[in-house]
Amino acid sequence: MARFVGVRHNRICVVSDNQFNNDGLDIIEIPPELSHISPSGLITSCIIKDGKVCCKNSRKATSQIKLALVGNWKMRCGIATYSESLWPQVAKHVQDFKLFIEKNEVSTGDIHQFGCCTLSDSQVVTCWERGKSLQDLVKALKEYDPDVIWFQHEFGLWPNASYWLAMMNQLAEYRVVVTMHSVFHHRDKTIVEAAMPEIVVHLEGGRKLLKEEKGVSGKVYVIPHGCDEFNKERLWNFYKTEKTFMQFGFGFRYKGWENSIKAVGILKEKYPDVFFTGLFSESPYAKVEHQVYYNELMDLVEKLGLQENVSILRGFQSDAVIDSFLRTNQATLFPYVSHPEHEVFGASGAARMAMSKGLPVITSSVNHFSDLPTIKADTPQEIADALEMLFTNSDAKQKQIQAQTSYLSDNTWEKIGLRYIDLFEK
Repeated sequence: MARFVGVRHNRICVVSDNQFNNDGLDIIEIPPELSHISPSGLITSCIIKDGKVCCKNSRKATSQIKLALVGNWKMRCGIATYSESLWPQVAKHVQDFKLFIEKNEVSTGDIHQFGCCTLSDSQVVTCWERGKSLQDLVKALKEYDPDVIWFQHEFGLWPNASYWLAMMNQLAEYRVVVTMHSVFHHRDKTIVEAAMPEIVVHLEGGRKLLKEEKGVSGKVYVIPHGCDEFNKERLWNFYKTEKTFMQFGFGFRYKGWENSIKAVGILKEKYPDVFFTGLFSESPYAKVEHQVYYNELMDLVEKLGLQENVSILRGFQSDAVIDSFLRTNQATLFPYVSHPEHEVFGASGAARMAMSKGLPVITSSVNHFSDLPTIKADTPQEIADALEMLFTNSDAKQKQIQAQTSYLSDNTWEKIGLRYIDLFEK
């Protein structure tokens, strides 16, 4: 027996066993495959799409999915780099996709270049700015009408809770999946997290924090950060010494740059030719902070008498430049420092990049590196001891590289992309 619904603004308001007329409602027949759903179920669990009644929670095969990719793109940012590597691996499996990206005046490349493909103008929509109203983004997403909206989230990208909450509310009829690249204990951030219906985190610790400590109601999944493939090719050593190591990333205090410099001071007593290179990237949003910190590091270099053993290069470096340094140095260091009040559960894309270049990686014990087979060292002395071991013990060095290579193979961007495909199909 046919049944009908009365619809206003694409929302079901009335369910009837008989066809009826109402000037304020659109009357739509319920399809046979939904005939088993109760009136209350139709009102609460169904939506109108393309003039037809369909279930909110219905899932499609990946080959039928329209996917909206939302985040920053082609920018001097680790989140943008993550998307550049992962989005193409996911998009190749779906029926249709479109990028909804942040406005950016300083692009690191052609925004239409998508993996090995070139996108049309219609596939790349530049429609939002951080800290400003997101209504243009909401409008663009609704016009596209995707099956899944996939956000890349970092609190620096979406700094205004009011705008975020308003957007989530207006997208409530869509399936929204948010990859959270940083999860904090901070309770003030809970008001943003609570609005996310489905969340992906990189670490099990992040999942426990959201579900057990904060009690967010959304579903939370763990999908690791992706990795580049292993590249064993090394470059000619232009340093004229084998006692070299490096660090790269944004010049913020939590990255522990002073520990690298102090480790140089310890090693210099036994190895006068030791050399440390720091690629000290700077954000336009933190110019003063970078300058003050850089001044302190230069004072430390002078105090320890390391003027000929340390070089800190300021500013943005291209992937090609970073690649050259990584394939020339003997080790890479990430001496991040964690403060109990600002503990963060995230994953380091930079450490994975370094692992892929065929050199051993030393990290601190903070959460960023908890899932990686890196050498763990937290103090300048521990760092110096680890570096000395790598400088003098070739067997230990090769064993470390092999452990890293195995991890890279298990977590390629292609394999991580398939994890997201599986999630979208569930």
